[in-house]
Amino acid sequence: MKLNFVFARKVAAGFLAVAVAAAGANAFAANYTWKNGATNPTRAWNSAVSWNPGVVPANGDSVFFGPGSTGTTPFQVALGATDTNTIASATFTSDSSAGYKTTSSGGSFVLSGALVNNSTAILTPGNGTGKASVLLAGLKLAGNSTLSGTGGPTEIFSAISGVGKKLTVTAGNLILDGAASEAAIEASTGATVSLSQTPTLNGNFTVGPAGTVGGVPARANGTFFGTIGDGNIEFQNASNVNVGVASPASAGGTYDQFSTTGAINFGGNLNIDWAQVGSTTFANYTSFDLFDASSYAGNFSAVALAGAAAPYAGLGFTQNGSEWTTQAFVGQGGQNQWLVFQSQTGNLVVVPEPSTIVFAGLGVAMSGWTMWKKRRLSKILAAKVA
Repeated sequence: MKLNFVFARKVAAGFLAVAVAAAGANAFAANYTWKNGATNPTRAWNSAVSWNPGVVPANGDSVFFGPGSTGTTPFQVALGATDTNTIASATFTSDSSAGYKTTSSGGSFVLSGALVNNSTAILTPGNGTGKASVLLAGLKLAGNSTLSGTGGPTEIFSAISGVGKKLTVTAGNLILDGAASEAAIEASTGATVSLSQTPTLNGNFTVGPAGTVGGVPARANGTFFGTIGDGNIEFQNASNVNVGVASPASAGGTYDQFSTTGAINFGGNLNIDWAQVGSTTFANYTSFDLFDASSYAGNFSAVALAGAAAPYAGLGFTQNGSEWTTQAFVGQGGQNQWLVFQSQTGNLVVVPEPSTIVFAGLGVAMSGWTMWKKRRLSKILAAKVA
């Protein structure tokens, strides 16, 4: 009986040790609330007086922004160069009437778990697009994280670091305002990722079923996005991909573009906003390089043209193998033309005859455009470095 008791006691002690080890630092994790006020809307993250209770959050703690706050100026979190503590979750509430933003002098908003944005107040223009309720100067993922909430868009305008980590948008709208992302990003079911300027996506980018990717909401005419980087891009079935077009490469190339040295996998719905084209007609073999990648796979399940004026009004796309072709319309010089999207190249092209035979002979006609495409990517990269 004594031996059995000793054995049982050792087993119990072993289970307790395992449980404590599994809990780790989070066993004593705490919740902290940021202090905001009309007289001092900007506070330093690493100052104890910025938090209630008066302690700077440690690794594994959760933070809340907004409960009990006052003031009409944006609530600003000043991140210093040594601010590197990893928080388990961050929640932004709708208590502030002016939204929230972080500023950084070298530090990062380090997150290992959930980011919840329930703030409805949109920030006034300044840094960022002026379309977000939470504006983060830099986000560092210390673990796979999620973005959700019922508030306005969350905007990241500096960088998302965290190689091998993933940010999944499960609800709401994430705006990438030129952010260079090392992490993978996914627009999950019903979520939206909006692109402004030229974000660099070096991690994989995925748009899931009922997820949406496109330009920022209500963007001005002539404002287009480009994405560049090394990550693979995947548009899954039932996803929505929105791109805008104004003029082709020969006229400056003013249109949205997904550009990567990785692969693109097509799926879901491609919606082409043709409103800025107006009634402009184009020469045969005019091309819009909507998707530029090292390789292509799959195909969209539907392609649609929106906002089109004459002679494009009423055009719809019908699938023929890897191609999507509109009805004929009277284009430049009074000749019949067609719009054709090719999933094998990612190009939308104006052609005099929508057949694979014509496309097989496009090599010579398109060679100059291909060189322009590469120069355009180089210019974008150079502009970002500058």
